[in-house]
Amino acid sequence: MSGKLLIDASFAGETRVAVIGADGQLEVFESECPTNKPIKGNVYLAKIVRIEPAVQAAFIDYGGSKHGFLPFSEIHYDYFNKNVVKSAENDLSFNGGEADRKARVSPLKIQEVIATKQVVLVQAEKEIRGNKCAFFSTFISLPGRYCVLMPNPPKGKKNAISKRIEASEKERLKQIFQSLNIPEGVSCIVRTAGDSRTKHEIKRDFEYLQRLWEEIREKMANSAAPSLIHEEGNIIKRSIRDLYQRTMGGIVVHGKEAAKEAKSFMKIYTPTHVKKIELYEDSAKTTLFDKYGVDDSVAKILSPVVGLPSGGSIVINSTEALTAIDVNSGKLKNERDMDGTALRTNLEAAVETARQIKLRDISGIIVIDFIDMDDHTSCASIEKKVREAMKNDSAHINIGKISQFGLLEMSRQRMRTSVIESSFVQCRHCNGCGKVLSDETVAITVIRRLENELASVKAKHVIVEVSRGVDLYILNHKRKLLSELETKFSTFIEIASSANLSAAEYNVVVKEPQLNEYAKVKSAKPDEKPNGKPKAKRQRRNNNASSKKPEQDSATA
Repeated sequence: MSGKLLIDASFAGETRVAVIGADGQLEVFESECPTNKPIKGNVYLAKIVRIEPAVQAAFIDYGGSKHGFLPFSEIHYDYFNKNVVKSAENDLSFNGGEADRKARVSPLKIQEVIATKQVVLVQAEKEIRGNKCAFFSTFISLPGRYCVLMPNPPKGKKNAISKRIEASEKERLKQIFQSLNIPEGVSCIVRTAGDSRTKHEIKRDFEYLQRLWEEIREKMANSAAPSLIHEEGNIIKRSIRDLYQRTMGGIVVHGKEAAKEAKSFMKIYTPTHVKKIELYEDSAKTTLFDKYGVDDSVAKILSPVVGLPSGGSIVINSTEALTAIDVNSGKLKNERDMDGTALRTNLEAAVETARQIKLRDISGIIVIDFIDMDDHTSCASIEKKVREAMKNDSAHINIGKISQFGLLEMSRQRMRTSVIESSFVQCRHCNGCGKVLSDETVAITVIRRLENELASVKAKHVIVEVSRGVDLYILNHKRKLLSELETKFSTFIEIASSANLSAAEYNVVVKEPQLNEYAKVKSAKPDEKPNGKPKAKRQRRNNNASSKKPEQDSATA
C-alpha cells in the first residue's frame, strides 16, 4: 500500500485534500473555498471585446471579473475569416489548416482574420494572478482518468502516449488506440495513469470523454456569450481523477455529502474501487487531518524555513521573478569532515526541496543554492538525487546542472495557485518587500518634508500625524530639530499618533491664519515626492485642537 487520499469536507467554508505516503508523510495538499474556485480547465462561450495588433492577441469577455487574454497562436483556424485566408492561400500558397506563425513575406495578422464581437469557445489555461488576467485557448482539452481528449487539436497534433510510459508498454497502448475508432480531426493522449490499464478501462474513459464533449456542444448551441459551458469539477472530483492511485490503501472522507459525491464520481472512473471509499466517523471528537497529523504538516508549509533530519535546513523565498531556496548546514558546520557534512546535507536538501516544491506548488524559475562542494562527483550525485526525487511530480520540469557557484536552476510548470498565494495577502506596511523603514528614517524624512511645507504655507499651529512609535521617537530624539523649525517659521508643531497610518505614512495639518481654520495640506508616504500644494479642506476649529484632531466638513478652501 502506498498511503491514503484524505478528503476533509467537514467545514462548509473549505474543502481540503491531502495525500499521505506509506510512511505517514504528507505528499500532496490542496484546498478550495466556495468563494474562490479555480477557473483553470473551465470551458466558456466568450465574446471578443478588443483586438491588440501590437501583441497579436485579443481580449475576451467570458463572464469573469476581468477580461481574458487570448493570443493569436491559441485561436483555431475554424474561427478565421475564410475570405482572408483564401486570399492568403492564393498569394502565398498558404497551406490550409492552422495558420503558420513563422515569419513570411506577408503573414496573417490577428486583426485581419478575427473581429470584435465574434463568439468563440475557449478554455482557461491559466488562473488570474495579481494584475495578470486569465489566459485562454480555443483548443479544448478534456482530461479523464486515463486519457485526454482534444476534439479540435492544432494542425499536426496526433494521438500520443505519455513520455513517462516505457517503450514496451507504448506498443500495447498503440494497438488499443487502433481499436477505439477515434474520429477524424480528434486527438487522444494516454496519461501516465493509463500505464498497465486494460483495453476496457481505457475505452470506457475515452467514451466518457466523448459523451462529455457532446454535452458541451449541445449546451453551447443553447447558450449566449458570455457564459460558463463546462466546469472542470470541484476539488473532490479532481482529486479522485488526478491524485488517487490504485495502489493506495483507500480514500477516507470526512463529511457525509462529500462521501456520497466521491462514491458517485468513482463509479464513473473505477467502479470496482468504490468500496475503497471510507466515511470517517468523528466518534473520537478528532478531525480527520488531526488524526493523521496533516494539520501540523500544513502549518510547516507556511513557514519559509524547513528543517532537515541531520540538523540542517532549507530557506524558501519567493519573488516575482523566481523562487530562491538556500541550503544551510546548521549545527553540523563545526564537524571535522566538512565535505562529508556538505554532501549529506545537500542530499537531504535535494529530497526535501523536491517535496516542498510539490507541496507548495512552486512554479516558474527555481534556483537552489546548495552548500559548496569541491568534488565534481558529489555534484553529480546531488543532480541525480534531485531528478529522482522529482520524477513523480506530474508537472513538467526542466532541471539544469549545478554551476560553478553551487547553484542549480530548474523550471516547473504552474499547476494551480500556490499555497502561499492563496493563504497570504500583501502586507500594507512593507508592500510585500518584507522590510519596513526604521523609526529614525521615517522621523528624519517627516521633519525634512515638514520644513518644505512650512516654507510654502504660513501657519501658527501645525499638527503632524504619524504612526504609533514614530511619534515617541520624534519627541524623544528629534525635539531639538522641532524647536529649530518652530523658531525659524514662528509656528507651534504638535506631534500626534494615528492607528490608521502605516509605519511609513504621515499627515500634516496646518492652521491658516487668514482663515483662522485648520487645513490638511499633506498626506503621503515619506518616500513620495509632493506634487505641489494640494487643495486644502476647511475644518472648524475644535476647542481642544491642541490635543485632538479637528473635524472636517465638506467645504473646500
